[in-house]
Amino acid sequence: MNRPLLRPLCFALAYFCGAILIVYVSPRFDWVTIAWFFLLAMVLGLLHYLSHRRDEAKLHDAVKRLSDLLHSFAEQAESLPEQAGSPPLEDGIFGVLHDEIYKSLVSQKRSRDAALKAKEQLKRNMEDVTHQIKTPLTGVLLLLELWESDPHHAVEYQGRIRQEIERLCALSDLLLKLSSMDAGAIAFEESSFAAHGLVIDVEFGLDAIINQKNICLEVVGEDFMILGDRVWLMEALINIVRNAVAASPAGGKIEISLSRNAIFQSITVKDAGPGLTPEQQKRVFERFYKGDPQSPGFGIGLSLARAIVRQHGGELLLRSSSGGSEFEMRFYPRMRKEEELVSCNKLP
Repeated sequence: MNRPLLRPLCFALAYFCGAILIVYVSPRFDWVTIAWFFLLAMVLGLLHYLSHRRDEAKLHDAVKRLSDLLHSFAEQAESLPEQAGSPPLEDGIFGVLHDEIYKSLVSQKRSRDAALKAKEQLKRNMEDVTHQIKTPLTGVLLLLELWESDPHHAVEYQGRIRQEIERLCALSDLLLKLSSMDAGAIAFEESSFAAHGLVIDVEFGLDAIINQKNICLEVVGEDFMILGDRVWLMEALINIVRNAVAASPAGGKIEISLSRNAIFQSITVKDAGPGLTPEQQKRVFERFYKGDPQSPGFGIGLSLARAIVRQHGGELLLRSSSGGSEFEMRFYPRMRKEEELVSCNKLP
């Protein structure tokens, strides 16, 4: 039964029962009977008044709590708990209203925190990009001044200027890829290809820097077929292997292992470097982060590799110890097929 109707019905029933009792006790309709009816009306009126006051007090308390909730969010948003859905004030419309307002405020707080975090990250990225661009430009200006003052070594200066310009071109290419990935503007072309063939092509592409450090690259494990964009996955694996070459000492060994089971497929790259500290492990996938500021590169490769793998429904995992670091590209082909099947079933 609707609660707003319950109270009037209770008062009507009480009046009816009281009237029957009065008629039973005093069946003659005289002044005594009228007095009893008057007393009954006064008692019921008093009870109705007290009930109404109690409802007003509860309503005032509910409104005050909602007001306090809104003021606390406006003044001290950080003190609001992260989990939405606090217990309602009471059963009924104000309890539901309180709960919905609370959820809305927590959602707004999370959105605000995410926006502030993104703004801070954007600021850091802009500072890093500015630094990465300014460094080779400063080098080019310096080399031009040296060229003017020492024309006898013009060929040497030309070569070094070319290196700096190529570095700028590589940086712009990486930034374009990252921005396209963030904007979702890349249409991946799916095809089936062998994981071992992908690794061989990556080794061939990095043959110069591998031979420069006399690195031994070994491929182990059982070959399998990958469904995805071969060009972009090759880009991801090149960045991971290049990072492994940079971390490994001269004459070291890099092992690339292929494995699969009923749940996932993986390509794991293990280097022979000193490993990463806990702090480096937390930040290794941050854009423009380099454990060694003096190392070559821009600190974008691993971030780009993780973005590519995630776009293929996989994940890039890290395990590191004093014996070296492992980066694992893990794919879930069965989960992707199930998601595609669900998407097809949703189509009209």
